Amino acid sequence: MLLAVAAATIGGMRCVRVSSPVRPASAALLALLWACCAAAADSQKTAHSSVALLAEQQSLPAEGGTVTLGLQLEPDPGWHAYWRNPGDAGKEASIGWALPEGFAASELRFPTPTLIPFGEFNTYGFKEPVLLLADLAVPAGLAPGGSVELGGDARWVVCDDELCVPEQARLTLVLPVGDGSAEAAQADAFAAARRKLPEAVAWPGRFEVAEGAVRFALDVGDRDLEAEYLFVAPKRVVEYSEQTRQRTASGWQFAMPKGRRADGAEHIDAVLRYRDANSAESRGALLRFAPGAVAAAPPVAAPSVAGAGSAAGFLDVAKALVFGLVGGVLLNLMPCVFPILSMKALGVVELSRTDRRTARASGVFYTIGVLATFLAIAVLLIALRAAGEAVGWGFQLQSPWVVFVLGLGMVAIGLNLFGTFEIGTRAMGLGQGLTATGERQQSLLTGALAVVVATPCTAPFMAGALGFALVQPVVVALAVFLALGLGLALPYLAVTFIPALARGLPKPGGWMQTFRRVLAFPMLATALWLFWVLGRQLGATAMGLAILAALLLAFALWAYGQGASARWRVAALGGLLACLATGSQVARAPDASDDGALALEPFTPERVLGYIAAEQPVFVYFTADWCISCKVNERVALATDAVAEAFNERGIKVVEADWTTEDPVITDWLAKYDRAGVPLYLYFPRGASLETATVLPQVLLPGIVIDAIESADAAA
Repeated sequence: MLLAVAAATIGGMRCVRVSSPVRPASAALLALLWACCAAAADSQKTAHSSVALLAEQQSLPAEGGTVTLGLQLEPDPGWHAYWRNPGDAGKEASIGWALPEGFAASELRFPTPTLIPFGEFNTYGFKEPVLLLADLAVPAGLAPGGSVELGGDARWVVCDDELCVPEQARLTLVLPVGDGSAEAAQADAFAAARRKLPEAVAWPGRFEVAEGAVRFALDVGDRDLEAEYLFVAPKRVVEYSEQTRQRTASGWQFAMPKGRRADGAEHIDAVLRYRDANSAESRGALLRFAPGAVAAAPPVAAPSVAGAGSAAGFLDVAKALVFGLVGGVLLNLMPCVFPILSMKALGVVELSRTDRRTARASGVFYTIGVLATFLAIAVLLIALRAAGEAVGWGFQLQSPWVVFVLGLGMVAIGLNLFGTFEIGTRAMGLGQGLTATGERQQSLLTGALAVVVATPCTAPFMAGALGFALVQPVVVALAVFLALGLGLALPYLAVTFIPALARGLPKPGGWMQTFRRVLAFPMLATALWLFWVLGRQLGATAMGLAILAALLLAFALWAYGQGASARWRVAALGGLLACLATGSQVARAPDASDDGALALEPFTPERVLGYIAAEQPVFVYFTADWCISCKVNERVALATDAVAEAFNERGIKVVEADWTTEDPVITDWLAKYDRAGVPLYLYFPRGASLETATVLPQVLLPGIVIDAIESADAAA
C-alpha cells in the first residue's frame, strides 16, 4: 500500500487522499511525502494568470485548531487583479469553498490596494502577485495518519489597458492529519503576505453625508504621516471619480462624491494608504468611520480623477487631452465621417491648382467649422446636464427632426456630387469658378457637417476622454472636447499646410469627375442609414414618408439643375413644397417595429426589478440605432444562434433598453453603472441585485456573452 501511494504521488505529481490508518514507520514516510507535495503545490495557468492554493501548515492538527490557507494569484505582465471593492470596474477574487463537514473558512483577507486609473474610471487592485489569506477552522477528532482534501472554485477578473477577462479555476489541496506544524517552504510567502495586510488601528474617524459628498475626518494624534489615498471598502457608498484630501490640526480630511448607498450607512470601513514621514515605503491602516459631523475643509488641490493631488490631476487631464486628440484623428476612419473627409480630400486635389494661400485658408476654415461646432455641442450638452436634463454624447441624433434633416442633406450632397445641380459658383460641391470666399464658406460648412454626423461614432480612446470630460469642471471639459475636434480636423489641416503631404495626392485630371461621382454613393448610403434610424425611432411608416420626402427633394434639385427657365423653376419649387409637406407628416405617423433573433421585451424599470425580485434571470442591453458599436455587437453576438440557444436553455429574459430617442429613465440607469453613453450590457442571474449585476464588455463576441453568463450563474 505504501509503495502504491508513493508511486501515485511521485509518478503523477499530485497529492492523493489517504483515509486508512497506517503503521508508524509508514506514517513518517507519508508525512515526508505530504510535506513535499504541499510545498510544491501545483500552479494552474489560465489565459492571463497563474493561480494556486497554498497552506501555511504542512499538516492539519488532529486535536483541532486553525490553519491558514492562501490563494496565490499572479496576473500576467501588463494585467492586474482587484481588491475587495474594485472601484468603478472589475471584480474581486473569491473562492466558493468545498470543505468536509466541520471545516469552515473565513473571508479572504486582501493586502492594501493601489489606485489603478483608466480614463475617468478609478479602480482598486494589484499589478503584482498577491497572496490572499483565509483562516480555516479545523474540527477536533481527526484520525492521525489520514488526510483531508480542501479546495473550491476560485473566480477572479484580470484586466489590462484594453480588455477585462473573468477567469476561474478548480483548486484542491490535500493535507495529512498530524500536529499542525508550520510548512517551512511557505513561511516567507505567508509572512510577506501578512506584512502587506492593512494594520487594524484605533484612530478615531467619523464621516458625514452632506451636499452630495461623503466627508471623512481622521484623527491620527501626533503621528507624522502623509496620506496617499483612502480606499472605501463598502461598494457604492462613494463615487470613485474624485477624491480630495486636506491635512488638519489633528489628522486628515477626505471628500468623495456620495454613492447610491451612502445615506443611512451605520459605519464605513476603509483602508488608508499612507507613508510615515521617515519612510518611503507605503503602509496600510484598517479604519472604521462612525457617523458624525465633519466640518468642511478646503481641498489641497482641485479634484482629480486619480485623487493624488495637483500633479496627478494635471497628468490625468493631459492624458484625457491626448486620448481625445488621438480619438478625434481616428474618428476620420469611422463610417459616419469618412465620406465627408473623402469629399474634402477631393477638394484638396482641386485646390492644388490654386495658390497655397487658398488651400491653407480652406484647411483653417474647415478646422474652425469643426472646432466651433464641437464647442457648441459641448456647451449645450454640459448646460443641459447641469440643468438636470438626462442627455449624453450624440444627443442631437435622438431628435427625429435632426435625423430627418440630416438625411435630406446627405441626399442633396450626393446629388450635387453626381452633378445633378450646382448652386452658385461653389456652394457644396466641386463646380467651376473656384473663389477663395466660396472655398472658405464651403470648408466652414463641411467642418460643421462632419461634427454633426460624427457624434454617433465613438473611435478608440474617445470613450474614456468623453466620460472624463463630462464629470470635470467646465474649462477642463471644454478643453477635452476641443482636443477631440482638433483631432478630427487635423488630417485635412495637415494636408493643406504641409506641401509634402499634398504632393502625395494624385494630380488633377479627368479622373476627378469620376471619383466625385463615386463619392456620391457613400453620401447616399449615409442618408439611408439616417432614414433607418428614423424608422427605428418613429416606425416603418415614418421611414417610408422620409424616403418619399427625399425622392421629392431629389426631383426638386434635378429640376433646378435643368436650367433657369420659368417652367423648371416652378417644377423645382413644386417638388420642394411637396417635400416639405411630406416631411411635416413624418413625426405624425408612429409605427411600432421590432425585429431581432432574440425574443425582446421593451425596457421599463418595473419590468427589470420585477424579474430580479422573482429571481428570474434577465439580460438587459442598452442600445441605440445611431450607435455603430451597438449594432455591430448585436449582429456578431446577440443575434447569433449560439447566444440564443444559451439564453433559451437557461430561461433568460431579454430586455432591450432603446436609447435611440431621448429617454431620461434610460439615461439614469446608464449613470447608475457609471456610463455616459451606450452600449451597456447587464446580466442579472438568480439571486442578483442591481448592485451585483454582471457588466459585460463593450465589445462582444458570442463566446464572451456565453462565458460571462455561465460564470455569473456559477457564482450565484
